[in-house]
Amino acid sequence: MEQTNPPFDISLNLFTAVFERAGDIAVNLLNKDYTVLWANEVMAAQIQRSLDEVIGKPCYSAFRRREEPCPVCMLKIVSETKQPCIMERWLDLPNQERKYAEVRAYPVFDEKGSVKHIFEILRPLGQQKKAEERNRRYIETLEDVLRRLNAPEVADRDGTSTDEQGIRLTLREQEIIRLIAQGFSNREIAGILNISPDTVKTHVRNIFSKLNVKDRTQAAVWAASNKLT
Repeated sequence: MEQTNPPFDISLNLFTAVFERAGDIAVNLLNKDYTVLWANEVMAAQIQRSLDEVIGKPCYSAFRRREEPCPVCMLKIVSETKQPCIMERWLDLPNQERKYAEVRAYPVFDEKGSVKHIFEILRPLGQQKKAEERNRRYIETLEDVLRRLNAPEVADRDGTSTDEQGIRLTLREQEIIRLIAQGFSNREIAGILNISPDTVKTHVRNIFSKLNVKDRTQAAVWAASNKLT
């Protein structure tokens, strides 16, 4: 007897039954058009909204109170790379407070192998934890750059990295595109690298030009595809 996938409404019911009581873990399920298909009570509490104000709304509106998609969109990154993505994000609260969190996004595939939905797990970060997490990721970035320098097949002697299309990024550009892919703003990158925001802006402009991309999400997708995240 041929096995068929259950209708999505049944799958969603099973999903809800499993994750609704996931302790203190905030989780949600997104459609590819940004719609929040489902979220648990913990997720709603994190953003100080009711579930009615979240489910059926665009994720950028529900979670970050924006009127358009985020400059670096995890949904797009996961949809295009078909790989999980971990990124530091923030949630904007009603009193203009900003809450930071680590977000883990995972692809949910349809029967044809295309990304159908995105499942997210959110872990809140306090200010101290946020700083520790930022420093840890930057150290990992530097370590990865050093590993690439020691690999002659991917790195040149002048400290640049070349991909299959011949795109060459300097060490500084590699550092910056990794931080872009992790969701950091130009000002935050400037603080991490101890350089001026104008210098970061110049590097970002050069990266966009080299990659022939128009925004940070496209740059982040390129970084993920080339294992620079």
